[in-house]
Amino acid sequence: MKIAGIVAEYNPFHNGHKYQIQATRQAGAEGIVAVMSGDCVQRGSAAVFSKYDRAQAAIRNGADLVIELPCPFSCSNSEVFARSAVMLLAGLGENVVTTLSFGCESGDKNALEQAAEISAMLENSQQVRELLSQGKTYPQAMYEASIGLYGRTAEEIFSTPNNVLAVEYIKAAKRIAPWLVPYAVKREAVAHDSQAESGNFASASHIRELIKEGGEWQKFVPYDFEGCKPSFTRQAGREMLFKLCTASREDFLALPDCDEHLANRFMSVVSSCPETMDIFEQLIKSKNITMARVRRMVLHLVLGIRKDDIRQVPYGRILAFNRTGTRILAQAENRTLEYDTSLKKLEDISNYAKRVAFLEKNAVRLRETAAYGRCISNEYTRKITIT
Repeated sequence: MKIAGIVAEYNPFHNGHKYQIQATRQAGAEGIVAVMSGDCVQRGSAAVFSKYDRAQAAIRNGADLVIELPCPFSCSNSEVFARSAVMLLAGLGENVVTTLSFGCESGDKNALEQAAEISAMLENSQQVRELLSQGKTYPQAMYEASIGLYGRTAEEIFSTPNNVLAVEYIKAAKRIAPWLVPYAVKREAVAHDSQAESGNFASASHIRELIKEGGEWQKFVPYDFEGCKPSFTRQAGREMLFKLCTASREDFLALPDCDEHLANRFMSVVSSCPETMDIFEQLIKSKNITMARVRRMVLHLVLGIRKDDIRQVPYGRILAFNRTGTRILAQAENRTLEYDTSLKKLEDISNYAKRVAFLEKNAVRLRETAAYGRCISNEYTRKITIT
């Protein structure tokens, strides 16, 4: 059976995601494994719907097996996010998942592979180090260094978010699972984070905004999320602000992607006693510090994620599967990671596995606090989707 892997957040699962699965099947995939973010996501917020609801939506619309990408990996930068997701696909065993499908603005696999080679060559280059020393973010430094050396070819790839993530997938696959063949699905209809609508297609960010404002969003999703309580991180803003305002400089320095300059900046903003999370984040953000990075660091602090938590993914927790998913697991005889539906069984693998499970439970608590004002579920007894 030819099996393809897809890395996604499905925040929420929408018609564009269904289109990608269909395109991947049309390219020859007989089975689809989706590695999906848990209850906190890369933009530095809680997911709008729970991971169980999103996993069920994926299974009902073409995926066969959904594996959780847990904290701290799901809310890390693009390099860690991509690397950790590829590890979960590779952990099923060599040549089990043989295709890595991703949506992107380019759709040109050759150009993306060339960009991945450029990125790998520049990672520790003098050009990038100099740009970082000037206060550039890592994505900015890579973008400027690549254009300086490779011109328009690089600019077309490194200037758009899904292309940048696609490059990280390809780099991770070459290093971790060289048997994974990239398959690029060109984004159609609407761009990433666009607020435009095109027929029954809209970006995930636009759909979330419609959900938040009580607008008409159901036509953009192929799954009935009725009864699923949406969560918006700002609804837990007071709790998050308290955590930030009681943190020490050492707490900030322990965060992934935080240096002394940023720690001092956080402490300066804390001392000004900002009234809301929006004000806090705007005061931290600068020309060289993106809002996404600020929000990830805030989320890391609130959830308790430290630099030393960013290691190799210790296990794969299964959130949903169907009969084909069962066949995929049976085919994965030479797994290098442990996969199971039981969080209790997985966290007993090692002390680090227990730590990752603890952080993911914190992510669930944050999402539920924002949605319900309290924690309502038990991660050890929550039932998964079997179709």
